[in-house]
Amino acid sequence: MNQQEKSINSMYYIIECAIDEFADKGSNVSLNNICKQNGISKGKLYHHFSSKEELLCACVCYALDNLSSDVEEFEIDNSLSIYDNLHNYYVERIKYWHENPSHLTILRLAYVLRRREFTEESMTEIAQHKQNWDNAMKSKVLQIIHLEDNKLKISDENFAELMILLYENTFQAMESKIVNAVRNNDTESASKLSHELLKHYDTIISTVLYGIFDK
Repeated sequence: MNQQEKSINSMYYIIECAIDEFADKGSNVSLNNICKQNGISKGKLYHHFSSKEELLCACVCYALDNLSSDVEEFEIDNSLSIYDNLHNYYVERIKYWHENPSHLTILRLAYVLRRREFTEESMTEIAQHKQNWDNAMKSKVLQIIHLEDNKLKISDENFAELMILLYENTFQAMESKIVNAVRNNDTESASKLSHELLKHYDTIISTVLYGIFDK
């Protein structure tokens, strides 16, 4: 491993540790505490990040990039129906939050703090990474919806926007409850909530698919 790779790995380690610290303690966590709790030297941290605001911004962008990658890596099964592929896609979304609960927590934190904690430059950077996540989701659902030779009643862009709105206003709200249960080690509640969310979203998928195709 060369020096550049070591530096990148070091930066990612700091970010991953900081995500957990911010998720646990909010914006009140100090850089000193992040270093102390995770065996990170102050010199190494300040080599990569000049301030807590810069580190928090990096954490948010890192979480968004990982979300984008997870969406892009979802494999569509051409032998399955559109409905089943969409169902499996949202199963993977829930699985991601079970495995990375701190990511949703820090995104919620960033939303609350966006005007108070971030510079305009940081907000622009975060917005770009958020747009990449939105684009990844739009691209994936459109790939799924065009598995079969069906003609949509609405444009691809309008359909993709509809799915994003459904996700952000319905799916994520319920995901927050799942994440809270996971972070509290309440496995039973997390499992129950996940099952309820999938049932709810299956109903939404059926309704949407019924209405968007020309017969």
